[in-house]
Amino acid sequence: MKRLFCLIPLFTAGLMQAAQAVEIDDEVPESAALATGTNGYRVLRLGTVQGGSSFGLALSRNGKAAAGNVWFSIEGNMRPAYFVPGQAPKVIYTDGPGEARGVNNLGEAVGWFTQGAQTQAFRWRLDTGAITTLPSLGGGSSYAAAINNQSEIVGWSESAPGVRHAMLWKGTASTDLGTWGGLSAQATAINRYGDIVGYREVETNGIRYKQGVRKLKGRTPQILRIPTGSDNLVPTGINDNGDITGYMYAGATGELFSAMAFLRLGDTYKRLRAEPGFPTFARGLNNFREVAGYKFEGTADPRGRGRVWRDNGTTSVSLAELPEALSRGWYALGDANAISDTGVIVGTGQTVSSSGSRRIEGYMLVPKP
Repeated sequence: MKRLFCLIPLFTAGLMQAAQAVEIDDEVPESAALATGTNGYRVLRLGTVQGGSSFGLALSRNGKAAAGNVWFSIEGNMRPAYFVPGQAPKVIYTDGPGEARGVNNLGEAVGWFTQGAQTQAFRWRLDTGAITTLPSLGGGSSYAAAINNQSEIVGWSESAPGVRHAMLWKGTASTDLGTWGGLSAQATAINRYGDIVGYREVETNGIRYKQGVRKLKGRTPQILRIPTGSDNLVPTGINDNGDITGYMYAGATGELFSAMAFLRLGDTYKRLRAEPGFPTFARGLNNFREVAGYKFEGTADPRGRGRVWRDNGTTSVSLAELPEALSRGWYALGDANAISDTGVIVGTGQTVSSSGSRRIEGYMLVPKP
């Protein structure tokens, strides 16, 4: 039986702080994978090229295809890639090193590649194999971060070196979303309705801070309030309900050491925790408020330990050492970077050979019925 989701109405009031929101800081109980409403996962490898490495960074909404990059013997070592489990990775042969950061159900992947000292945003189509560079503002680098099933693409482009503007592309048209009142801005995600999230950078006393921004289609952008205890907020995903995920941190202690993943429902933040003392990052969000991300453990290898938060963020599930993964030759499952509405998760982990050597490889977790 299909799960249904409801649309939560959201309103903006210009480029201003959101109304005061209630914060929920409940401790999140740890759960085993079998307690999440599934009978575990099928753990699939995304594959490699020439025995190199692969990284799973994005997932289509239907959970059938992934995107990221592969490392192999080529100039610059790295190229964007499109993945379908059970098939060899499809290398996207850009002019220089790069990666795919978004993919949709239509077989379109977007990302960036290096041209000289700059990066260039691109779109690639599975049916034709064609690569299209996306129009830029002419000031330097550009970067495509996400694409929806309406082929709308978001990311950023420089208007001058170091000055990034949030961007929206569709077809041959491009829209400069500006800096949202900051020094620079980046769009990071878009839902099926064309609602966009990202962040702007502002400077206070010589220190730069990141402030989350939500722009509903056809409305003025809104700055997202930063909960007490943090002074930076970076949205990484928005679903069709308008829920937002990402991470926040305190600038004084640094992103890696104080980051806390969050799920924002309406104007209410839910902090997504792991074990006490470990920073958490949220990377992907589906329409059922399930969040994929990782716990950062500086002494571990891989340092990102895959995790999913379920039940509106109240249940935290460790993916790093799933028994079904370890039994299939995985050493550990690292960053979980995206989750589909069917519960499929894509990320990057490490496999281990019979000789004990390890290799970085993208993974896909498919829930068993």
